[in-house]
Amino acid sequence: NHVVSTSYITLTEPKYLLIVVVPVYNEQDTIVSVLTEWRHEISQHTENYRFLVVNDGSTDKTLNKLNGLNWSELDVFTHKNCGHGQSCLVGYRRAAELGAAYVFQIDSDGQCDPVCFGQVWSLRGTVTSIYGRRTTRDDGMSRWLVTLVLRYVLKALLQTKLNDTNVPYRLYPAKVAAEAANRIAPSFELANIAMALVMEPQGFTEVPIHFRNRMGGHASVRWYGFAQKAVRLIRDLKTLKHAK
Repeated sequence: NHVVSTSYITLTEPKYLLIVVVPVYNEQDTIVSVLTEWRHEISQHTENYRFLVVNDGSTDKTLNKLNGLNWSELDVFTHKNCGHGQSCLVGYRRAAELGAAYVFQIDSDGQCDPVCFGQVWSLRGTVTSIYGRRTTRDDGMSRWLVTLVLRYVLKALLQTKLNDTNVPYRLYPAKVAAEAANRIAPSFELANIAMALVMEPQGFTEVPIHFRNRMGGHASVRWYGFAQKAVRLIRDLKTLKHAK
């Protein structure tokens, strides 16, 4: 599960050591709690950081909640709804534009546990991509099964060595992440999977993490919708393979 590489690029004089990218869509009940607990954790490791929340066209009170925080280290970028994966790509690109050395992506529903961040952060500079690998989780057997099936389908189709390509717990050098994001088509729906595959040749490691249940609300994709997502993914992977 460990491929060493030192071929990545880092900024020599970054404006921010770390930008945390958080895509969000209709998470009015969770977003403040999620950012608050992550703010506490991140500040234990560096003071030179920002949150970049990519608001994917939320139609509830998510934006009001974000504006109410009034944190100096919080940037909110709102765009027309384009889906979770493409919102992540927007975040990677903007983090590099803002002058980040590293970009770390989490989700806004509370499933990403901050307790594991320190181990991920301590590995920066040793390998290009650092991923959490969801070895234990509280979000149900169906979600675990989807991850398992995805793992072996991608290993069979693409011979990837990655085990959790869709995990929302990942640390990249910001400039390299932006360059990789630019290689992924705007039509690629599960773009975070594409991101992991594009980044794989530069080296990666995976850190075991626990994945919690949602703090509130409900997932945008129910378990029975994953078959349709799988068909779309296989189609999109053909364009990614062509691009490579």
